[in-house]
Amino acid sequence: MFNQAKDAPIAAKRREILSEFLGEHRAKKCATDFEVQEGAGEGEVKIEGLSFAHPQSEHYLFRSMSLRVAQGEAISLLGPSGCGKSSLLHLMAGLAFPSGGSVSVNGEIVRGPSPKVNLMLQKATLYPWLSVLQNACFGLRAQKVSKQDAVKIVRPLLQLVKLEHLEKRNVRHLSGGQQQRVALARSLAMSPSVMLLDEPFSALDTFTRIELQNEVREICKRQNITLVIVTHDFDEAIRMSDRIFMMTNNIGADIVSEIDNSATFHPSSNCNEAVVASQRARIADLWQNQEQDYCI
Repeated sequence: MFNQAKDAPIAAKRREILSEFLGEHRAKKCATDFEVQEGAGEGEVKIEGLSFAHPQSEHYLFRSMSLRVAQGEAISLLGPSGCGKSSLLHLMAGLAFPSGGSVSVNGEIVRGPSPKVNLMLQKATLYPWLSVLQNACFGLRAQKVSKQDAVKIVRPLLQLVKLEHLEKRNVRHLSGGQQQRVALARSLAMSPSVMLLDEPFSALDTFTRIELQNEVREICKRQNITLVIVTHDFDEAIRMSDRIFMMTNNIGADIVSEIDNSATFHPSSNCNEAVVASQRARIADLWQNQEQDYCI
């Protein structure tokens, strides 16, 4: 059970590790990245006139969508299943390509996957025959980083995500929350400027889900990592986002509302349940009104 007095020094130490180690690691990696266009932040995501239809289909999910996410900002894409939330993430990640318009990250048009843009899925997508440490090192090893250097980078991250005591354990023997922590450490090891989350916490129990939501949010804010979250959960959008964008299944409607959620994460509010409940009611009311408008 969590003991605030006992565990506070441990949490402070993790924050210290994150600030000192990851900050230095990101600075070193950025020196070797491609040159960005003038005026573009390292983690800026920009969508201009985007349209997208499924291959071999005339069904358009988006028509002329435009959106800008500033470096270090966290946004949520909130909407029902089938409205195109995940497809939009795939376009940002370079796993799909627009039918029209453009998606740019770090000032560069997205033409394929990049180690600077990391996608976390609902399933942790770990290699079941590898250990925690080996899985967390996998992305670095794929980038030709030596085993010794990869381990040096990853071990502090495993401490950060509370898995340092399990580094030799096979990931098949971990809980769902622990597996997502391995995936998070693997993502952070790549020093991304943008993280894309496709409902990675939806299958977890409530306590683990809220804990991971808060940890990911804190890590990304501290390291100025841009965060784009896909969800159909009002509370998750409220807990993790500066802005919330509501999407609809109606063809051509794309993003139908934008909600400023930045006040929810003001240090004085501490995202308490009263604040979450108030914002939840506001979103639910707005969502109901939108659905009625599109049914007319």
